[in-house]
Amino acid sequence: MKYALLDTDFISKTHTVRIDDDNHLIDRILEIPGYSFICHEQTIVELGRHNSHAPAWLEKQINTGTIDKYTDMRILNEMSGLYGQLAPYRFTNMVKVACDAFNADYFAEHYSDLGNLDYRLITTDVYLTKLKELDTNIGEGNNLGEIKAYVLLQWLSIQLGDELFYFCSDDGDARNGILNIDGIDVRCITLVSAYQRLHIESKFTDQRAEPYINAILGYFAAHGQVNIRVIEASAVNRYQRVPCEQVLREIYEDKFVELENGMLKYKQ
Repeated sequence: MKYALLDTDFISKTHTVRIDDDNHLIDRILEIPGYSFICHEQTIVELGRHNSHAPAWLEKQINTGTIDKYTDMRILNEMSGLYGQLAPYRFTNMVKVACDAFNADYFAEHYSDLGNLDYRLITTDVYLTKLKELDTNIGEGNNLGEIKAYVLLQWLSIQLGDELFYFCSDDGDARNGILNIDGIDVRCITLVSAYQRLHIESKFTDQRAEPYINAILGYFAAHGQVNIRVIEASAVNRYQRVPCEQVLREIYEDKFVELENGMLKYKQ
């Protein structure tokens, strides 16, 4: 089984890209065979800030079991089965790793109080109350969703040990951050490389993909995006900017391979 974590930006954009109200791009992604899809509860919180229609869609997927929702409490409870009373201490270590992968100063700025707790005595409930307080103080627009995702990916790697995929933002720093965490084997999937997954794993033909290609081209046009960055067919991995429609069409001409960070590279 492949385990796929969905982040806020990915859900928001793939819900927006649709051919009608019942057929969003994210609906087709959830149909890709062999994946178990997961999200963190912070995704639900942040999704409403970006896309007013997507939270209800996400709640429906969670309620029907299509997407498995994790909370910090669930992670800690599962960790307790492995680490016992050391679970809060280990959770803090994962928060520190997540923060460092994103920004070297993030933990000191936002979570330094976790380093002052007495982990010999603290209960899970007290720990979660303190964690929630620190999360709230971070506020909006400070990448809390990414931090929670990085923590969850660490735990999934420990717990499951199987193939992990991060369906995530097109932000290169966010993708490269998670790839730099030692001991986690994870592949990133972006909005564009998701079309490669649909082509390869869902066996999307040109004809079936056509309305979704048109939908995303409309999305790009509405946001002023003309080109997509891909990697040329050479050993030096130079980026080149290629017109959006050309990239989408060439996916279905089998001209690309997908790299670990979600970038598409022309075949040699």
